[in-house]
Amino acid sequence: MHEKRDQYQIGEFAQLVGLSIPQLRRYDRLQLLAPEGRSPAGYRYYSSGQTAAGRVIALLRSMDMPIADIRQILGGLEESERQQLLKDHRARLEERLSEVRRLLAAVDQLANEGDSTTQVALEPPAWLHFLPHLPVSNMARSIAYFCEVLGFRLAWQTTDKRLSAIASGPIEVLLLTPWDGVGSPPTQSAYVYVEDPDTLYAEYEQAGATIIDAVASRPNGMRDFVVADPDGHLFVLGRGEEQALRDAASYYGLDENEIMSNPDWLEAR
Repeated sequence: MHEKRDQYQIGEFAQLVGLSIPQLRRYDRLQLLAPEGRSPAGYRYYSSGQTAAGRVIALLRSMDMPIADIRQILGGLEESERQQLLKDHRARLEERLSEVRRLLAAVDQLANEGDSTTQVALEPPAWLHFLPHLPVSNMARSIAYFCEVLGFRLAWQTTDKRLSAIASGPIEVLLLTPWDGVGSPPTQSAYVYVEDPDTLYAEYEQAGATIIDAVASRPNGMRDFVVADPDGHLFVLGRGEEQALRDAASYYGLDENEIMSNPDWLEAR
């Protein structure tokens, strides 16, 4: 049982409200939950009056609610607005649940058919949940950046720290491996579909992410932005704008009616 006090160091406060230290540092950068103050040595401390807000954030993040929505709830909403926000988030989770059920059905089909894997039509969206292995020159630095700035979490790590899994949500996984070569690791890039690139861009900018290219609408119909990790790996985050995609269809030799902008599986991202 925690002793009731007026001030808590960041580690104590994290344990008290159910958040991690990297999460608290990130929420400080985002001005979502700033500490009450800092000690002369620069250490963050929180007050007992902040525990309610901390626990609300922990609860809503455990539901995978976006930071922008949490900010609205903490800022105070009319009951009708709060209910609508929760309904919208529930709808997103329902879409994600439907996708997971489709993946489970595909796994069950594989298990039932033994080696007859050619008969199983795995849906392409399943592959888009996984980013490649990334070689990193400093594992601790990379984990801190992905967790504290980009909002991932450390899902698991091997005891020898040769492999670290960084997760965002229940499915997406990015695997970090130590780079043992000469010089910097070869850079990689990945395109990641996100629900709201503008909101995410503002969040990343405020958190101090390395922005390579600001959010903008592209000639190919996508609206996206580019961030880099400490080793220079690039992530393009965005989604399609329906009319712009249709306008760009002729460039690819397609009829505009063949364009599927923001398909159903994307809504769960």
